[in-house]
Amino acid sequence: MAENQPSNEPSQPRWPLILGALVGGFLFIAVGLALGWYLFYRPIVNVAVQLPAPPPPPAPPGPDAAQVKAMEEQIEKQKAANKQIEDQIALLKERLRADVCTIKDPLGKDPTGKSVPGSTPAPAGTIPERKSEAVPGPAPAPAVVPTVAPATAAKAAKMSPADLAAALEQATVLVISERGDSGTGFFVASNLVITNRHVIGRTGPGGEALVLSRHLKTGYVGTVVATSQPGQATQADFAVIQVVVPPGTVRPLPIAAEPSALSEVVSAGYPAIAIAQDRNLRRLAAGDLKASPQVVLTKGTVSAVQNKERNAPIILHSADISAGNSGGPLVDACGRAVGINTFIATNQQATKANYALGGTWLAAFLRAASKPVDWRADSCV
Repeated sequence: MAENQPSNEPSQPRWPLILGALVGGFLFIAVGLALGWYLFYRPIVNVAVQLPAPPPPPAPPGPDAAQVKAMEEQIEKQKAANKQIEDQIALLKERLRADVCTIKDPLGKDPTGKSVPGSTPAPAGTIPERKSEAVPGPAPAPAVVPTVAPATAAKAAKMSPADLAAALEQATVLVISERGDSGTGFFVASNLVITNRHVIGRTGPGGEALVLSRHLKTGYVGTVVATSQPGQATQADFAVIQVVVPPGTVRPLPIAAEPSALSEVVSAGYPAIAIAQDRNLRRLAAGDLKASPQVVLTKGTVSAVQNKERNAPIILHSADISAGNSGGPLVDACGRAVGINTFIATNQQATKANYALGGTWLAAFLRAASKPVDWRADSCV
């Protein structure tokens, strides 16, 4: 029974299998750890991709050459206008600083008695002696012409342009107060000049004012003898200066009522913007009283007569006036003062309205001040 006998072959050991299993397990664990580290713990690298720059915006269309040229021309014109205004302001400041504006010594001397350099003293006798210690009494008032013309009254004839201009040159004067305020005035009698209250500024009755014109050939010191109360533009604005001039030197203007709408009128005066171009103004500012600017005349028509029902008529007219015309006459075609230019109204649209206080208002003030009134009630035809 050979099959049941025990075998004499030795048995193989099992430790290589165990060692292989252990090595295989460790390798499996290492691969798993490596895979886990790779999936969960590997560093994350952010790659920034730079996008291309957007295309530049299209260039704006170039300016229109015609518009640029027009704008440049407008700028040059404005610069020229500004320069002209600056020159005019400088001239006016020079005039106000000059001795002629102080009135204290119209011969052009300083308080020490020495002649002011560059001044030209007037000949002896051409300027009356100052009498500021007492106010001269009012001149005798002649009989006042009735305000209503009789039925048989003659009608006034219109004057030729040359005659009207000559009459205004003989009656219109430049007025400079002792405080340096200035404007226009005109003779209403041989020794009386009417102007606006605001022209002489704060100078009241008893104060002095210089009156001069090219026709007078020199300056004369007058005394303020009557003024209205200062107020608004549409209130009374009158002042009377009494001045002695050689007999027959001046031609006073008569006074008449306000003309109807569309009537022709003429303004006379010394607007600052116009006389700034007159070389005589520089001589006057230097103290030469014989150098007076030429009176400036402008023509227009009456647009309306307002506030007549309140006995305070004002005339809206188109005869151009500006600063410096205040106190000057507004005359009709017959050479009668129908108003006294007083103020200008403007708005934001640069629209300008020229106003004169009416002749009937002016005549009423003169009568109330006991001053002579050469009233003309006839119509101008």
